[in-house]
This record gives sequence, structure tokens and C-alpha cells, in this order.
Amino acid sequence: MKNTSPRHDRRSFSLGLLALAGAAAMPARAQEPWPGGKPIRLVLPFSAGGPGDTNVRAMAQAQGKRLNQTIIVDNRPGAGGIIGSEYVAKSAPDGYTWLSAGNGAIANALLRPKMPYAESDLAPVVGTSTAPSVLVTNAGVPVQNLKELQAWARAKGRLNFGTAGSGSTGHFVAEMVESALGVPVTLVHYKSGSQTVNAIVGGEVDLASEAPIGVAAFVQSGKLRALALAARERTGPLKQVPTTVEQGFPTILMQHWGGIFAPKGTPTAILDRIAEVTIAAYKEDADLVAQTERGGAQPMLLPRAAFERFLQEERARMAQIVTASHMTLE
Repeated sequence: MKNTSPRHDRRSFSLGLLALAGAAAMPARAQEPWPGGKPIRLVLPFSAGGPGDTNVRAMAQAQGKRLNQTIIVDNRPGAGGIIGSEYVAKSAPDGYTWLSAGNGAIANALLRPKMPYAESDLAPVVGTSTAPSVLVTNAGVPVQNLKELQAWARAKGRLNFGTAGSGSTGHFVAEMVESALGVPVTLVHYKSGSQTVNAIVGGEVDLASEAPIGVAAFVQSGKLRALALAARERTGPLKQVPTTVEQGFPTILMQHWGGIFAPKGTPTAILDRIAEVTIAAYKEDADLVAQTERGGAQPMLLPRAAFERFLQEERARMAQIVTASHMTLE
């Protein structure tokens, strides 16, 4: 006869619950800890082949060694960095998609009335590198420093300032120069930093401000004259050039910085681990540091909290420039 006692039914029910609980727990036990078996994608929102691309690939290789995981650099250029940034902002917050971004991460949100993602959709992870912007003029312009440039521009009535595009770092520096020197500035926007450098070498414009990697060779060959580093301290391959602060123009400051971001919601432990291995890579990998310095930059190495403070300060400073100069995208 079949046993239908309540005791037997309760025992069968309990065993069934245990079986279900065990089955539910199996995927959690089987899941690999981060980083698991799939590669990490490091999105660079600019084209392949440039100095920034080379530096980021060297960084990714050094990071991958420490994580024992492949890191693929994924170039997604367009719209001043917005296309690649949007891709990361809308990716799963699982630690497998990162963004390598710079000044545009702040400038785009300040200047564009509509953005396809919110600034808060990207979590700052670690500051990686920094380089002072270099104010350069054609070697034929009869000035040696910013005071002489100011006097020359006042006599001329204006400065023609070349930039790598509306909203670029050069655009911000041009607005700072106009305010600090008290001379009218005519903006001449080009499509890239290399086009801007060619224009200043050719005498099409009076002044430009670009990263050291783009102008150092021209300065050293005598085709360009470096008037100032837009920084508080002398760093990089042009340490012989005095800073804007040294020359009495402390409001002209611009760093070409880089950092890593991740989608909002990425677990804190993963963010901390990314920052940790990135800082370790720059501290321990001589080849990575050498590559960074060849690009005219230095490691910045700001962990998460310090990087967030840096971004807040830069955002506030750049917002003041936008407001004071009525700066817009053209």
C-alpha cells in the first residue's frame, strides 16, 4: 500500500526544496570571478594610429599582464569622442568595458545642449597621464614670451588663434588668452591637431596651443617657437620653456589629461581593482613609462577618489570659462 502519511509528505517536500536550492546555487558557484574567461574591451573614442592610440595600447598591454587577461583596444572615433563614450555609457556594468577618455569628457557636456548620455553614466576609475598644453607661434613672429606677445598683439589689433576644432583644448586656451592678455582673438578652427600645427608652421595663424607630442619636434627644429607651457610647473620634453604662471598669467592653464571610466553601476570592487592594476602598471613597467614620456606626457596616477576630485575641479574651472566667454560650439 502506498504510504501517504503527513510525515512522509513533509519529508518529500523538504527534500524537494533542498534540491531546488541546490540547483539555484549551481550557476553562482560555477560563475568565474572577475576578470573571467572573456576579454576586456578598452574603448578609445579616437582613431587608431595617433600618439594617444599608441600610449593607450601600451597601457592596455601592461594592465592585461597584471590581470592575466586580454585587453582589446577598440577605436570608436567620431563626434569629438561622444560615439565611443556613449557606447561605454550604455554597456553592461560588468567590468568588461572601459573607456579611455580625456578633456572631452568634460568639455562635451559643458558645450553641447543635448547629449546621448548623462555625465553620471560614466564612473571615473583612475587618472592615467597628463601633459601641459604648449603655446606656440611661428618662428617668424617677433616675440619670445607672453608679455611680448601681448604687446605685439595690441599693436596688431588682434590674434589669429588656430585650434583643433570647436570645443577642443585649444579653443579653451584661446578664450583664456583673450581674457588674460586683453586682446581680441579670432578663432580659426581646423579638423585636427596636426592640421593646426601645419597651419602655424605655415604662418596661417599667429598662435596655437597643442600637446607636446604634436609640437616638440617643430620647436626643436626651429620651425615653431614655444612661448609658454600652460601649467604651474615645467614638465615634459620642453622643460626649458617657462610656464604661464612664471610669466604672470596664472589663469592660462590647460593639461591634456587621460583617464579610465566605466559604466555607472560597475561594482566598486572591480573599479578599485582596475585602478590598482593601472597604477601598478605605471609604477612597475619601465617600457610603459618610457612610451608615455615619448608621447610628451607623464603618469598622473590618481586613484578613484582623487580622480573624481580632479574632475570636479576641472569641470568647475572650465564651466567658468564657458560662461565668462560665452563659449559655444561653432
